[in-house]
Amino acid sequence: MSTPASAGDAAEPTQPVADRAHGSRRRLLAIADTNFIWVLLLLVMAVASLTSTSFLSASNLSNVLLASASLGCLVIAQGLVLLTGNFDLSTESSMILSAIVGTIVMESATGGAVLGTEAGGLGWPWWAGLIVMLVVPMFVGLLNGVMIVRLRMNPFMVTLAVSIILPGIALILGEGQTLVNVPPDFRFLGRASIGPVPAAGIVLLVLFLVVHVLLSRTVFGRQLYAVGSNRHAARAAGISDQRVIASAYILCGLFVGFAAFLLVGRLGAASAGISSGALFLSVAAAVIGGVSLNGGKGTMFGAFTGILLLFMIQNVLTLAGVPAQWIGALNGAIILIALVVSRITGGKAQE
Repeated sequence: MSTPASAGDAAEPTQPVADRAHGSRRRLLAIADTNFIWVLLLLVMAVASLTSTSFLSASNLSNVLLASASLGCLVIAQGLVLLTGNFDLSTESSMILSAIVGTIVMESATGGAVLGTEAGGLGWPWWAGLIVMLVVPMFVGLLNGVMIVRLRMNPFMVTLAVSIILPGIALILGEGQTLVNVPPDFRFLGRASIGPVPAAGIVLLVLFLVVHVLLSRTVFGRQLYAVGSNRHAARAAGISDQRVIASAYILCGLFVGFAAFLLVGRLGAASAGISSGALFLSVAAAVIGGVSLNGGKGTMFGAFTGILLLFMIQNVLTLAGVPAQWIGALNGAIILIALVVSRITGGKAQE
């Protein structure tokens, strides 16, 4: 005679079903997390092509890539620091100072290097100005890294203070004027094109590819993710978390220098007001592209897609004649949507 099934026996068959449902849900969320930015980018392009006949023209897409070149370098810079679980509020200010110092170095020693004055620059060759533009923000990154990892100061307060100091130094060095005598050779990459593709855009793509290889194919890249995922576990595994974080800030400075180079090359001038709002856009693009605010998660290709998405949206709104103030509001809405999707798919609170 068979015995009645117990309550526990009845519950057993439902457990695998619940596990499979949970596994399916996690897989769907993982797919959404991976492809959300690409789907959104394709959606924007589809809507834009329907609403504006000039959106898909070679000249317009070239302008989008050219305009996003310098900010794309800031996205790389910010992304490297975010991967460690930190952030840098001084990137835009460091770019401005780098642009000012590098331009002063290149400008003629006579003939009014600074607009409206008789002061001259140092008259060094253009490549020396490029080196200075790279070294200055790297030094700023080194200072940030030392104060954060050695003196154990709060990254927010350190980089916030530096972001306030640097524009003041830039104003002093530039005498509050616009530096306009940028050598033609220096402006070449900022304005030249190879076919329909701007040279600055090619430089940006190469930099993204280099950083992608650095993060995915090198020991340092794996250490960067490890420190961002769990700093204490990384330290227990023998990784010097302080060295990794300080290196991330120095590399951040390097790409800030490239941003200054592409920006000055495109505009042919430098001033303390050469950039406004780039800091927040760079953070937004990185986060929209899947770089986690908690660290340890994200790719440079995702960040690159994030910057393209923001600039395409701005471009579409501009072509449609939308007032400029709406562009900022919509960018903020997109950031919030990206954060919500990241929170749902990632399953981890954003601190």
